[in-house]
Order: sequence, then C-alpha cells, then structure tokens
Amino acid sequence: MFSLKITEEQRIAREMSRKFCAKEITPKADALEKGEEKIFPVIRKFLLEVQGTGLIETVEDLEEWVQGREFITRNLVSIEVSKALPGFALSMGASLELCSFSILATGSREQQEKYVLPLVHGEKVGCWGLTEPEAGSDIRAMKSTYKKTPDGYILNGQKTFITNAPIADIFVVYAQGEKGYSAFILERGMTGLDTSPPFEKMGMQSSPTGAIYMDQIKVPKENLLGQEGQGLFDAFRVLTNERTVTPSLMIGIMERALQEATKYAKERVQFGKPIIRFQAVQFLLARIWEKLLASYSMLFTLGQMTELGLDTTLLASAAKLFTSEAATQSALDAIQVMGGHGYMREAGVERLARDAKLMEIGAGASQIQLMILGRKLLESDSVEPNPLFFGPSLFAKKE
Repeated sequence: MFSLKITEEQRIAREMSRKFCAKEITPKADALEKGEEKIFPVIRKFLLEVQGTGLIETVEDLEEWVQGREFITRNLVSIEVSKALPGFALSMGASLELCSFSILATGSREQQEKYVLPLVHGEKVGCWGLTEPEAGSDIRAMKSTYKKTPDGYILNGQKTFITNAPIADIFVVYAQGEKGYSAFILERGMTGLDTSPPFEKMGMQSSPTGAIYMDQIKVPKENLLGQEGQGLFDAFRVLTNERTVTPSLMIGIMERALQEATKYAKERVQFGKPIIRFQAVQFLLARIWEKLLASYSMLFTLGQMTELGLDTTLLASAAKLFTSEAATQSALDAIQVMGGHGYMREAGVERLARDAKLMEIGAGASQIQLMILGRKLLESDSVEPNPLFFGPSLFAKKE
C-alpha cells in the first residue's frame, strides 16, 4: 500500500538527481538559457547516469524499466531537475513523457523498438504535436489532414507551440481523416516535413519551442500510431499523463523560490534587523510554504490513485490547475521578498516566474481545467468529493 514515508530507493534517486543537477545543470543554467550550450547532450547524460537507461537493450528491458519507475520516485527526480532548471525538465518530459509515452501506450512492438528505445537512451529527441494555430483548447478544430493511399497516408497541416519541435528527430502528430482523428509517427528527413527555428518566449528559454510544417508527407502505413480514428482518445490519455506530472515541475519551482527568498530574507538587514523578522515578509514566505505543502498533498494523492489503478483525470486537472497558479504566485512572492535584487536576472528567481507561467497555459489552460471540473459537477446528480472513489482508470489495460 502507498506510504508517505520516503523509501531508501526514493531517497537515493533524489540524491543522485540532486548531485547531478549541482554539477551538470546549475553551473550551465545561464548558458543553456541563452542557447550557448545545447540542452540534449546534458539530458542524454542525465538519462544514462541517473536514470540508468543505458542498460535498456530490448523492449522487455524497457517494460521492466517503465514498471520500475514508481510514481513518487519518478516525481522526486523531476522536482530536483525543475529546481535546477525548469526548461530542462520540460524538454526531457516532452521527449519521454509525451512522445515516448504515446508510442508506448498504443504503439506496436516494432514501433517501440524503433522509436522508444532511442528516445530513452537520449540518442533521439522526441516531440508531441497536437496544438495548431487555430486548434489549441478546441482540439476538434484541428485542420491538419490525412488521406489514405494504397501504401499508407499523406499528411498536410501545421502544428505550433510544440516543445522540442526545432530539434526533434521523432514526431508524434495528429490529423483528421475520413475515419476521424488519428496519430502518426514522423521522422526528421521525411520529404515535406519541416520545422521552424526556436520561438522567442517569455520563459522556459532553455527548452526550444517551434512549429511543425507538413506538406504532402508520405507516411508508410506502419507509422500509423494506434488504431485509425482513435487519435483523440489517445491524445486525452497523453494529456492526462502530462497533467499528472506537471505538479512535480511546479513543486520544484516553489521549493527553489522558497529557498532563495528565505535565504535572502535572513541575510538582508533593514532597520537594524534581518527582514525575515518583519511579519509582512514572514507572511509572504508562509504563503509560498502553504502552497508547496498543498501541492505535495496533491502529488502524493495522485501517486496513491495511480498505484491503485484509479481514474486520475479529475484530480490531474485540479492538481495541474492549482500547482501551476501556485508556482507562478510563489515565484512572484519570492521576487517581492527579495525586492530589487529579486527583479534582477542574476538572482535567478525572476526566471522561475517566467517559467511557471507557461504551465497555466500548456497542457490545457487553467480555464480548460476549470471547465473539466465544472462539467463534472454539471453532469453528475451526486458528486463524490473523495477522488479515491472515482473508480478504475479508463486507460487501464484490460485483463
């Protein structure tokens, strides 16, 4: 049964991640943000040295590794990475938790061998393309299309705001055809496939974001991912998974904000004493801590529900909504505590605010999460307030 007590294995995983971040990520954070150093060589090193993916040689090894990536252990690692550099966690997550997860969830054994193994080794970079210029929150408004041919499919369309798109080797994209929405695996180098340069963004600058252009791409039939016409169901599964792992990124930001602001408040002297002795400053710090504790509670509840095979859809939406907004406000409060110093880039906390803001938008904006929760209240005659009684997951494997 699930336990709040950190196991020895979890502690070791966290410490390994912490040491790697201190040595390989934190000293390079500014260079990674400015593009002076490429992020994926560092991600590959992390996967091999901390996650041990170099030992994965077969699909059976991969399945064993996935099963061994227990929820809390995985998220404790993500928290440490996000504390060091949120953009690092974002790019790694897009490649592993989005691209490779979608192929693992519905792909054939051949697809898993060909695409997922290189992704978990860090040899290839993955991205997951759902959003379009006119289809963000309204997924069904997508205009990317596919047509069936005797040899496979022809894809046309455009995706935008796609994490890793400018540097990706492997793309999972969605398009609409006569049987509905379907998912496809594309590879860089396919005729008609192109990507934009990295967009200039407010935050998460170490993680490249861009557009995907598809012009008469000939896709072999073996690159159809899952069943034709089941693309939206599969996409919702990936989105739920993304919302489930979002809290760990936001917790990392909140922890870093609290640590930096508290340290500064103890050292900064005004009116003859450290500013942490002023109640107004204590209240700002206490609010960050309050949000952090609540976020951990949501994360551990998600872990318990995942372990029990329960449906996490609603709690994942609630957790994504709460933690993303909490992280943004916590970073702003940390800046307020640190005053002019916090507003300067050298302090590092203003980056936390810029990075956190993305997660109020990506993976479904805050308003979409509110709609999901509100619709459940509208549709139900009697709503069970305890999320542990929501029943089995719709995405669980059938025995």
